[in-house]
Formats: sequence, C-alpha cells, structure tokens
Amino acid sequence: MKNSMFARATNSAAMQPAVGETCAVYSTRDRFGVGRRHGGARKDQRGSALVATMVVFVAVAGLVLASTQLSSVEIKASRRSMDDVRATALAESGVEATKASIANAAKKMSIQNPLAGVRALFSGGDTQQTFTTQPMMANGANVGEYTTSMELVRDNPTEMAIRITSTGYIPAAPANLRPGEQLQSRDTIEVTVSVGLEPSSVFDSAYFVNNWGWLYANSAYVRGNARSNGQMDMGGYRATVTGSPTYDDVNWSGGTASMGDRNSDGGVFSSWDIVGASRVQGLGGDTDYQFDFEDPVEMPNLSDLTEYETRAIDDGATISVGGTTVANGVVGDDSGESDHLFLHGTLADPIVLDGPVVVRGDVMLSGYVTGHGAIYAGGNVYVPDSIEYVNAPGSDRPASNSDADIAAWVTANQNADFLGLFARENVVIGDFTDSNWTRYVGHWLASSMNASAEDSGADQIPNTSRGRDGISGTADDDRLEGDGIFTTEIYSMADAALGLIPNGFNVGDRIPGTGEDIDGDGQYDATLTVSDFNFQAPLDPAHWEGNMPSGGYSNYRDIASMYANHLDASFYTNHALSWVVFGSQPATINGAMVCRNESIVYGTPSLNFNHDARLLGGASGIGGGLLPYVLEPMETIQWRRLDADPFQAAP
Repeated sequence: MKNSMFARATNSAAMQPAVGETCAVYSTRDRFGVGRRHGGARKDQRGSALVATMVVFVAVAGLVLASTQLSSVEIKASRRSMDDVRATALAESGVEATKASIANAAKKMSIQNPLAGVRALFSGGDTQQTFTTQPMMANGANVGEYTTSMELVRDNPTEMAIRITSTGYIPAAPANLRPGEQLQSRDTIEVTVSVGLEPSSVFDSAYFVNNWGWLYANSAYVRGNARSNGQMDMGGYRATVTGSPTYDDVNWSGGTASMGDRNSDGGVFSSWDIVGASRVQGLGGDTDYQFDFEDPVEMPNLSDLTEYETRAIDDGATISVGGTTVANGVVGDDSGESDHLFLHGTLADPIVLDGPVVVRGDVMLSGYVTGHGAIYAGGNVYVPDSIEYVNAPGSDRPASNSDADIAAWVTANQNADFLGLFARENVVIGDFTDSNWTRYVGHWLASSMNASAEDSGADQIPNTSRGRDGISGTADDDRLEGDGIFTTEIYSMADAALGLIPNGFNVGDRIPGTGEDIDGDGQYDATLTVSDFNFQAPLDPAHWEGNMPSGGYSNYRDIASMYANHLDASFYTNHALSWVVFGSQPATINGAMVCRNESIVYGTPSLNFNHDARLLGGASGIGGGLLPYVLEPMETIQWRRLDADPFQAAP
C-alpha cells in the first residue's frame, strides 16, 4: 500500500493584524532606555510583555519537567519490559537444557531402548528437579538464573509425555540476591513434550543406502524414492526414478484409508550431492524432485533385540509351515533350541506369518509366503532363492502418485501378504558360494566407494573428508575420517549414577551409536568381506529350527540359486545387502531395500525396486507395527505461562 502524503498550507494573510489593531514593535534601544520612537510601546505594555514572557517560560519549563519525568518513566518501563523478555528467554533456556538432558539419556540407552534411558531419569519418582538456580553466562557475566523441574505425566511402551516447568530470574533467584539487590523480573513457563518411538522413515524409500547410493545402470528402475545419507551417484548412467509422496500418517475410516499430510512429493534424495542428476529418467529427473544436502535419516539400531523380543512375545507372534508352528515369539530362547531358523515354503504349504518374530541367530528363507509378519535376525539373513507372496497385492504400485490413487491402492491391498526381513548383520541373496557371486561382490565390497570400515569421521559417512567444498584444509573438512582411530563417546560415572548404562556395559566403555560407531553396537567394524557371510553352523536340523529336511544340505548350492530374481519382501540391514542374479527374467524387489552398503550385480534385462505403499505413514501404516523403530524428534504438545512461581514459597 502506498503511503499518503499530507502538506500543511499557511495562510499568510491570516498572519497580518486587522485594521485598527496595535502591533507592538520595539527595538533593543527601547528595551535599554536609550531612546523611544514616536508610536513605540508604553511602559504598561512593556510590563504586559514581560509577564507574558514569564508565563511562557514557566509553561515551557513545566513541559520540560513533565517531559523529563515522562521520559524517566518510559525508560524504566522499557527497562522492565526488556527484563521481562530476558526472564522469558532464561525460562526457555531452562526448558531447552532439560530437553537436552532427556535426549542425552535416550542416546545413552539407544542400543536397547531409548525410552529406557528416559525412564531412568524418573527412577527416584515421577517429579524430578533438573536445574537449581542455574546461572546463564554471557561474555563472562551472569545475566540471570533459571530453575527447572520435570514431571512424568504419561508413560506408554512407545511414547512418554513429560511436563517441564522452568522459571527465569533477573538478575538472580531470590535466594541468591545480594544485600540491597531486588528481583527485577521473573517468568515461569510450563512446556509438555512428547518423546516416543516410531518406524524409521528409511522405509519411505524403495532404494535407500546409508553410505553411498549408486545406480550404475541404464536398466535400473526405482518405482518410488531413491535416497542416500551419503552421495547419490548415477555414474554416467540413466537410471529411472519415479518418486513417491511421503506422509505423516494414514487415516482409517473403517476399512478405507486416506493419506495424511504430505511430507514431500518424493524423488531423489541425498544428504550429500547428487552426481549425474541431469541424467536421471522419470519424475526423479525433474529438478523439482531432486533434493541434495538433505538432513540424514537415522537408521534403526538392531544391535540389541531385547525390546523386539518383548514385542514378539506380547503379540503372540508365530510362524508355521504345513500347519506346524516352527517359531513362537523368539527362536533361541528355550533350552535346547537352536538360534538359527530355516524356512522354505511351497504353494501348497507356504510359510505362514503372524506378527514380528525374533531369531537370535541366522535366518534362511525362500519360497512361498503368506500372512503379515516380520523376522528380526540377530545374525545374517540368507535368501537362497526367490520369495513369492501367495496373496500378492493386485498391482506392483498405485496407478499414480496422487493421494487418491495411493489411498485406493493401500485400501485394496491392506490384507495382501507382507514380509519384512531385518538383519542385525547382512542380507545375502543368491548362491554366495558360487565363484562368480564371490568375485563380483568381493570386488564391490572392497571398493573405496563402498567403504564400510568404521573410520568414517564425525558425519559417519565415508568419502567426505574434504567437506562439501571438496577442498582439503578448509573449515568443513571431516578431520576424523581416515585417521585410523575409532572415535566414540564413553560412558561416565555420571551416566552410572543416573542409571544410563545398559546391561553388558560399564563405565569407560564406548557408547553405542556415537561418533564413528555406525551400526550402533559399540564395537569397531573393519571393512566387510565375503567371509562375513559364512555360516555359523552346519546346514542340518540339529543346528537349524524350522522345516529343514531331515538330511540337511551338504552344500548351499543344493538349495541356493544364481537366478533368485523375484523377491516379495522389505529388507533392512545396517551392514551389506549383496545380491548377484542372472537370467532372462527381470530382477525385482517388491517392498523396499534399506542397507548401509549395497552390492548388487545383475545380469538380467532389468533391475526393479517397486516400493510397497503400505510402508508409508509410519506407525499408522499397515507395516507400522512390524518395522524397526527409531526415537522420533521431541514434540511440544503444550506451552503455557504460569502466574505463580512453583519454586518459591507463597508469601
């Protein structure tokens, strides 16, 4: 809007005396009695002028005094207003400090369950004082203090609500005021936050690689999102990425799904740069659907499966074949029970899934599968041959990326079969004992672009030592990368006092998941090799639960194939997913592939990643109760100001 301009006009005629009106004019000579001109002011007129002058002087003096007093009041009011703002800022600082303490406790216990660390903070009761008259320093001076407390107001298995109360004091809390000093300002705020677990958003992608995403193929098709926490490299090829919208949640009305708010429209994502972005085909080739230098997406920590075992037992999860239950909650927890599980299904007797099962050792699975379930492996997951759903979704993907088409697809396929295969160690697909398999995968595991040794620096991503500018010796260099030192945080005596050291760890041990500990087990991992895929036990029923033939297998090739081209499953590992496949049929994953390092070599007409849209929407999605979880970002669910200070006794 344009500013209006106003002009003030002066009527000069109005300034002249009227006819017959006396105009008093005098000179300095008249004032000092030197002389008087004819028609000059009389003595009484001079007196009137003097009185008028005095009146004006007094009036002006009064205005000056009033203005001075008003300015003083305004300055004091302004100072009080500034103090009020500072007191609020101090109270907010107390809230943030308490939130940081909660986040730190969650991190210390992340290997077992982040919420266990938060619960440890309330071991002494549901209300805890967190900071008492904590000084806030600026440029070496104390600018005020804050006192805080936190109260546990809700505690569910996957979510907690904590009420934080914080008071800021200027210049100090009443107990710390110096003699003659007065409290200038005080503000108390109450903030309730939610902290909980949610399925990791890594499953929003059809193709997700933590370290280095590479689509080195013209015939690779990612029907969904392609993402990497490191660099996404097209390698001069023309892979196709169609993208897929991501959502906060899925809303259900009876058996009908509707998609919640969109987080993004999907495409190609990277936490580093996208190399060869202009060569991408499909929707992902549009610059509006390419997102580089995005925040990394946290990968779940499967180093300790204790909480997943609890979930499996509570859910009464089972796996059966041919009417016989072969897994009941946890495999390896009963006396005399093997840690490993072998499963092979036929169309007549498929593997029947019901909920999330935990296997403490290795898992071997192939053939036909039905039901809804997931298998968490404490070791490797071996897929010797194809996996096929008995009741597969009606189509690989929704008709389009519109909300309506995705919701319609999810609604229509909510009861179709679903399998998650999640490994603490590696996912090995095909006959890894074949010399061609070993040669191809061994080459890529050793590649510097597929680096896996845990010497990746502060950002936990290899090949980023020179920073985003690509120039050594500048401020953004990752100086910890490649220094030959496994750098992590260490558990302290303070952690022990707060109960923040998980079982099996002690003061001085490394904190899992911190620093360069990428897989979150607290142990240094060197570069992966194919020897990491070797079996822990012979292939016979004495060492494998499930439905392995009574005679077992003398050689893995007796069951494994180099033509394992159809995989109906969603895969996860924080190590390597390796797959070599040949043949005249396309190689396809219907679900998702999520891994730290990817070594896929295919000699088929095409390689296809068809994202299962039932993975969208996090906990409210159909796969939500089966997927590995991470600690969700802390959320503020209530903020309010309190009139009274709960940390001071009422007068």
